[in-house]
Amino acid sequence: MSRVGIAAVWHETNTYSVRRTELADFEAFELLEGDAIVDRHTGTGTVLGGMLDTPTFEPVPLFTAGAWPAGRVTAAAFDALCTRFRAALWKAGRLDGVLLNLHGAMVADGEDDVEWAVVKVVRGTVGDDVPVVAVFDLHGNPSPKMTGLCDAAVVYNTYPHVDMRECGQEAAQIIGELVDGATSYRTVMRKLPVLISPVAQGTDDPPMRDLQARARELEQSAGIRRVALFPGFPYSDVTRAGFSVVITYRDGFERQALDAAAELAGTVERHDWRLTRPGPSEAVRQAIRSAERPVILADVADNIGGGSPGDGTALLAELLAQRTTGAVVSIADAAVAREAARVGAGAMLDARVGGKTDRRHGDPVQIRGTVLRVSDGRYRSEGTWMTGQQFSMGATAVVQVDGVTLVVMERPTPPFHREQLTSLGIEPAQAGIIVAKGAIAWRAAFGDVARRIIEVDTPGICPVDPAVLPRTTEPMHV
Repeated sequence: MSRVGIAAVWHETNTYSVRRTELADFEAFELLEGDAIVDRHTGTGTVLGGMLDTPTFEPVPLFTAGAWPAGRVTAAAFDALCTRFRAALWKAGRLDGVLLNLHGAMVADGEDDVEWAVVKVVRGTVGDDVPVVAVFDLHGNPSPKMTGLCDAAVVYNTYPHVDMRECGQEAAQIIGELVDGATSYRTVMRKLPVLISPVAQGTDDPPMRDLQARARELEQSAGIRRVALFPGFPYSDVTRAGFSVVITYRDGFERQALDAAAELAGTVERHDWRLTRPGPSEAVRQAIRSAERPVILADVADNIGGGSPGDGTALLAELLAQRTTGAVVSIADAAVAREAARVGAGAMLDARVGGKTDRRHGDPVQIRGTVLRVSDGRYRSEGTWMTGQQFSMGATAVVQVDGVTLVVMERPTPPFHREQLTSLGIEPAQAGIIVAKGAIAWRAAFGDVARRIIEVDTPGICPVDPAVLPRTTEPMHV
């Protein structure tokens, strides 16, 4: 039976974040080798879970590294990851193929194209003749030189990302075709210098819904194996940022692949991707007046899943100023979370919360409230995002501050799972207002209970309009 190596190096890097990503951040989220990968991912709704779920080859777990989105990965951390990955590849011996789970928007100090560097590590070890198939996040910013090293590229079709496992299974099917020698594949790319807000990238809504539908139609064309759409990650000051179309095709069908890529790129170029959304004051007024509850206030620019610090205070300050009741707000503040855990449930807490990472996300807000409960912040996801995986917010406290139920986390944790609140005794369906620090991905957790959604133009490093961020590079056009 063919032996296929399975590995992952995953991080969504917001180059505007002041929080560097250290090796410890990978150790806290995922840094595994060998059988530990199988133990963690088998049966879960992850890309690796899908890759492991195949009877057509022998999976050889190599190395996985992942960390929550934040700023650039330090050079020392990236060097350590590459060294460990290279050693795992050599230790594995002969491999007939390699499956990779990459993000597509990882950036390190000294290396703006981490995914290219990672695939180079693979090619430098196994050679050019061994097929390599990679799965990417829809928010990836792939480069032509990176995809040129891959035999095939698979990207999530959904945002929120609820098809990770299916994409892993698809990649496993493709690598099976390649190692069996039944066919050979190549990739071609069209890249546009279009920076699109994640708010406009939801695949349940046009235009992405229609683009994805057309991509699936094109996959039925002769010679085309996979059409991968990358709306991209706009909060990255690198030349490879932008909308990408990557076509995987069989030898002899390059013209069909080029035509398909050109058609989709043309549709993207013709669309007006600009958005406007209300600011915090108006958004809170609308939420208070709404007869439909719960209202989700999406704190777009403090999108933890996009690398923001999670300590933005604009909406918390407005909710308190407008004397809102029934609101639930989560915020990352390690010092306040630890202090609340120290004084314990039932105690009064006086603190300045949030606004401490940088000057982009609002000023700290003075609070005085009752600590309702404290927790270690651990929960297991039963929802659609990485189903079955365990996560931790670190020391976490629920504090009642006037009409606001404040969840203070030690670690910035994206609102991808309903268990983030239910594990603390908070039922989202019973809330009047929920502040979700994200753009679209929070819908995997709360979308089914949301009765009204207000996306808010808050301050921060994931703004509704990416053009407001300063750039030192020009996105490429390929």
